[in-house]
Amino acid sequence: MVNPLAKHFRQPAIYLKLPSSGHFYPEGTLDLPVDGKIPIYSMTVKDEITLRTPDALMSGGGMIDVVKSCCPNIKDPWVMPSVDLDAVFIAIRLASYGAGMDVTTKCPHCTTSNEHTVDLRGLLDNVKPVNFKDPITIDGLKFQFKPQRYQDINKVNLLTFEEQRLVNTIILNDELSQEEKNRQFTESFEKINKMNVETVVVSIKSITTEEGEVVTNTVQITEFLESCNRKTYTDIKEAVQKLIDANKMAPIDVQCENEDCLKEYPTTITFDQSNFFG
Repeated sequence: MVNPLAKHFRQPAIYLKLPSSGHFYPEGTLDLPVDGKIPIYSMTVKDEITLRTPDALMSGGGMIDVVKSCCPNIKDPWVMPSVDLDAVFIAIRLASYGAGMDVTTKCPHCTTSNEHTVDLRGLLDNVKPVNFKDPITIDGLKFQFKPQRYQDINKVNLLTFEEQRLVNTIILNDELSQEEKNRQFTESFEKINKMNVETVVVSIKSITTEEGEVVTNTVQITEFLESCNRKTYTDIKEAVQKLIDANKMAPIDVQCENEDCLKEYPTTITFDQSNFFG
């Protein structure tokens, strides 16, 4: 039975061209229209409640539910490449609340806190397509990189939070002996080191040897990263970071409102699900 109110259901507010151009999505996880633009819907009341639920935010599941609701063409948001995150978040915010977003920044010249209204349309227009096609040669090996998935980023964030909380607990626990504290610190640092390696591993699509053999097995890549010399590992990690930085949202210039200053300064807008949609 057709709902007579169906014509009043929400409609796409904007259409977004993904910075990834639809690449890096496993088959069946993205329904990409011919023109490359996916429809973005505004949030529902249910979506807003979801984003105000601490447990849903902490696990990342809340953000997944909202992306599924507002971007139905993205069938599995967990595998959404990191390069699409900011654009998708901005588009949902824009579709739900309009173009203006209030942000607070601190002037680096006089430390004055300033209130600004950012035009999200301009930020979205400045999102550029990404390029991960060019291989990078390090220590005779050719590396083909790829963006991390949302699932990978969320996992790192959760582990980082848990390890930080654990370290603080160890420091404040006067009942533990220094020997026991040292043991727990060692275990914590080992987990952090393993997490850092995993972050690099998920950013590598393939490694081609001097003999032309292409390695894509994550176990073999992990073993290589754990066994190569420090300089090689550092160079690989820096290459990954450069690609991440190159595909970040560009900072915008704002002006200090202090009449004794009035200087312009660049500021980076952070799109974090815990405060972005409030």
